[in-house]
Amino acid sequence: MNWTFKTRRGRFDLQRARDVWRTFGKYVRPHRGKLLGALAAAFGVIAAQVIAPWPIKVILDYILSDKMSSKWLGRFMAWLSEGPTEALAWVCAAIVLIAIIDGLCAHCRDVLLAKAGQQIVGRIRRHLFRHLQTLSPSIFERRPRGDLMMRLTGDIQMVRQMLVNAVINAAQSTLIVIAMIAAMFYLNPLLAALAIATIPIALAAAWRTTGQIRRATGQQRERESEIASLAHDVLGAMPIVQAFNREEIEHERFSRQNRGAVRAGVRTTRLESRLYRVISVASALGVCMILYAGVRAVLSGSMTAGDLLVFLSYLRSMNKPMRNLAKLSGQVAKATACGQRVAELFAIEPEVRDRPGAIDLKDVRGDISLDHVSFRYEEGPAVLTDLSLHIRPAERIAIVGHTGAGKTTLIKLLLRFHDTQMGAVKIDDTDIRDVTLESLRRQIGWVHQDTLLFGMSVEENIRLGCPDAEREEVEEIAARVHADQFIRELPDGYDTVLGQDGLTLSGGQRQRIALARALLRRPPILILDEPVTGLDARTRKLVEETWMSAGHSATTLVICHRLQEMERFSRIVVVSQGRVCEIGTHQELIAAGGEYASLYAAGRDDVRRLTSEERIPC
Repeated sequence: MNWTFKTRRGRFDLQRARDVWRTFGKYVRPHRGKLLGALAAAFGVIAAQVIAPWPIKVILDYILSDKMSSKWLGRFMAWLSEGPTEALAWVCAAIVLIAIIDGLCAHCRDVLLAKAGQQIVGRIRRHLFRHLQTLSPSIFERRPRGDLMMRLTGDIQMVRQMLVNAVINAAQSTLIVIAMIAAMFYLNPLLAALAIATIPIALAAAWRTTGQIRRATGQQRERESEIASLAHDVLGAMPIVQAFNREEIEHERFSRQNRGAVRAGVRTTRLESRLYRVISVASALGVCMILYAGVRAVLSGSMTAGDLLVFLSYLRSMNKPMRNLAKLSGQVAKATACGQRVAELFAIEPEVRDRPGAIDLKDVRGDISLDHVSFRYEEGPAVLTDLSLHIRPAERIAIVGHTGAGKTTLIKLLLRFHDTQMGAVKIDDTDIRDVTLESLRRQIGWVHQDTLLFGMSVEENIRLGCPDAEREEVEEIAARVHADQFIRELPDGYDTVLGQDGLTLSGGQRQRIALARALLRRPPILILDEPVTGLDARTRKLVEETWMSAGHSATTLVICHRLQEMERFSRIVVVSQGRVCEIGTHQELIAAGGEYASLYAAGRDDVRRLTSEERIPC
């Protein structure tokens, strides 16, 4: 069935709205009790608003003129009071009572809607965050962080409008309109027919404009996501921006993006304003027709002044629910656009997941083998081609090669950030695709070249992979990597909260905390990607002893770019163009005079050149 309805100026896509409901409706079901309570409170508001004009009618028709058109109401007032003064007191009391009922019911409705809405949003956000953590790191490398943050926060809030507020408000507004129209027909069918004649104009305006609002909102959210991404990049790299005098350039980039977002926001507001303007004009036309016909009816005696006052009160009161309905159509259009953006993230399937029947990897010895492994990123060129490698338990292996040779990809396959297209990666003769991701990564300690720290305390950063570790264990492992001294010199020692990305520390200090974090897990397999970056020669030598000493029993893979003291490794693996081109000890590879020998010679020349440059006085 085609759920897309075209209009002259756009389209209203019910299919997309239904798809959003299908995706997020399951989050609403646990809160049906609160929503039904809110709906019951909304009925109280409806009743109060429908009854509200009638006390004034009683004053005009019963107390002031004694021309009550409603016989049942006249008999009720005669039974209730003995004279005008007592009737007036009852009318005043009724006005106050109606206001109290309206206020209490509105309060209960708003509180219940807020509770349900916030809980639904919190659950969606929590599930989305969990889902994002199951995705491959390549997803986050391709997508701007600002866009992801916008979908995780602002877009989910807009979905709430559709799932909670729109439903109750639409029901309340619709029922108020129906109740008031029924009362208007009771008072004067002819005037009621005239009032209804203006409703199709408002509905047509809402129908024609909603599709345009949805598209404009989608464009606005995209522009805002781009702004968030740009601001995240620039603010996160402020030292670079200032060092290269890019303040004006970045300001101009931000201004361009901001102007686009402003234009998109103004277009959305203009469309909404057009919708409300048409409804206001239609309402004004209706009031004019009712006034003309109603006053003539009062003059002719077929209608009392109180009836006309109640009728006009309903007509004016109907403007608000009609406006709300028109506004809700725009909100639903916005929420649909935002819901689609959130649903897009939920729709991304993890590239790597546990197989059915996956087992836990336990009692790992550290035997690693890559058997004819081939891998490429999506449609790109092959990164690894028929690569085979066997690493024995407790070996210390250096992985070297030119930039882009495939060294880091090899590590990512071992951590199962990606799965091989051909071949297999095995630990202790078990294909890592047959074990659970959690148990696999529990056996591996990893230090990334780009050290990543969180805005938590130093102790929490070290305990990241081992949250149950005691303070004594944390201090012991920090001492092993020669981090204990500088940590204790921080303002609050191990309790010092680091800034974002740990930028309050030097590069070498961050690297040592990351190394302590990996070693605290006491993993049987340790992976180090250029682990001594940012360390001076003396500290580097001391830190290297933590994984080079005889007491270190983990199978250790070290990606090296600085080829110094390589004879300490059990073997050296040389990777070139996605293949293992050489493997052996330092002496064996130097004697072979191949790829490694040329890399080592180039590295020694660089060291000599740097050393000679250091001797030149400034």
